[in-house]
Amino acid sequence: MLLAGKGWSYDPEEKEMRSKMKGHKCDRIAAERREITANLMQKMPEMLLAYKKRRWEKKMKEEEKAKDK
Repeated sequence: MLLAGKGWSYDPEEKEMRSKMKGHKCDRIAAERREITANLMQKMPEMLLAYKKRRWEKKMKEEEKAKDK
């Protein structure tokens, strides 16, 4: 086979080499967390308004229950 110019078919298949990421894992995670935090901070005003509205509605509902009793 080798003399005919064909490859040697009896070797096991070569596996794809896994590339290792350079640097410390905590550094990569920290960068991702900073990005996520920045995105959440942009949404924060709407989130706060929604929270205040839910809290107000709950307070009104409790006052209605107390008033009905």
